[in-house]
Amino acid sequence: MAVFFGAFLAGLLVIYAFLHSRNQADPPPFPSHSSKGGSKTSKAWRPTPGVLAQALEELDGADCIELSDGKGPSYTLQTSFDREFQRWVERRLRRSMAMGGVVAALDPRSGRILTLASYNEDPEKPEAFFWKAYPAASLFKVVTAAAALESGILEPGSVLDYTGRNHTLYRRDLKQKTYSWSNKVTLKKAFAMSVNPVFGKIGIHSLGPKTLREYGAAFFFGQALPSEVPFETSRLQVPEDSMGIAEIASGFNRHTEITALHAAWMGALILADGAAPVPWLVESAHSEEGEVFYRQREAAPIRVLSRETAKDMQDLMEATIQLGTCHKSFRGRRRDSRLRTVVFGGKTGNINNRTDTIKYDWFLGYGRTRSGNHELALSVMMVHGRLLGHRANVMAYDLFKRYFRRKKG
Repeated sequence: MAVFFGAFLAGLLVIYAFLHSRNQADPPPFPSHSSKGGSKTSKAWRPTPGVLAQALEELDGADCIELSDGKGPSYTLQTSFDREFQRWVERRLRRSMAMGGVVAALDPRSGRILTLASYNEDPEKPEAFFWKAYPAASLFKVVTAAAALESGILEPGSVLDYTGRNHTLYRRDLKQKTYSWSNKVTLKKAFAMSVNPVFGKIGIHSLGPKTLREYGAAFFFGQALPSEVPFETSRLQVPEDSMGIAEIASGFNRHTEITALHAAWMGALILADGAAPVPWLVESAHSEEGEVFYRQREAAPIRVLSRETAKDMQDLMEATIQLGTCHKSFRGRRRDSRLRTVVFGGKTGNINNRTDTIKYDWFLGYGRTRSGNHELALSVMMVHGRLLGHRANVMAYDLFKRYFRRKKG
């Protein structure tokens, strides 16, 4: 992984102090997760973001890292990475023909980070960083939909009307008024097709800014996800004016930002019935003498949604694969005997930068076998220039395919 991290990790170390101090100042909206089992000495040592930043520079897909801060004895960290999958992800990113890309994958039930990889076509001018937050675009529709469902305002089958096109957002299309030419769509289909006017109207007329802020905080926007991995805090600012609320609720803005690891955790949260542990990277640490002084312990999940709402969200996300924005990229699953028993859910999003020179292209989602033996939460963020490389949902399908074929093989 040094191929991807080496060119830009120095920047990470420079900004670490700022990020860490900001993250420490923002308390999570829920009590810190408790732990079960483990050694009594594990509380005496926790890997700091600075330590992990240094470790990431030396990873190269390794599952063990020799580490020293130069002031004391050296340590060996056992990482959580699935080494074979990590290296395959790196190779797939190199073949993406995009300017850059980031992939994060988790075990939804344990929080174990299976892969964390970044790629840049030009290492001298990198665009993709594993720790950086990027415009979330329509990924925020996950929060808006969850808020409407959890509040009891809507159900997946609720019929909504809208005017305008799916992926535009104009003030004239946000009035709470039905016309003879209005389109009608269920919430499930509006989510699957990522219909901006529908979610803009939900934000204005059903939720309002206060509820959007509350659920954004519950999903750890604007607050530090208490993970040991150094990454920026995802950002959310909800204005009071109607157009601004509509833009936030639909993801039609560049101000709401998210990191790839946070996005993967949101996919894990939905799959794990509304409660998932925070992502972790260090499995154990031992001294030069072989003494194990830290071991990752089983963590209680953080509950954000009720089980019922999480099941409804799974219905929406699986519709995205079956009939929505991922229908074409995932259609090969029906012809693959090892993928026919895998259920996929997802959400896509994309938005350009202010100068229209860069497109940020997202996928967050999950895959699970019907037996429940194998599960994976995944996020992909691709950076495209004037020419589009492989899209994030295409990349996601290839990564899922590799992971589940290997597991079932």
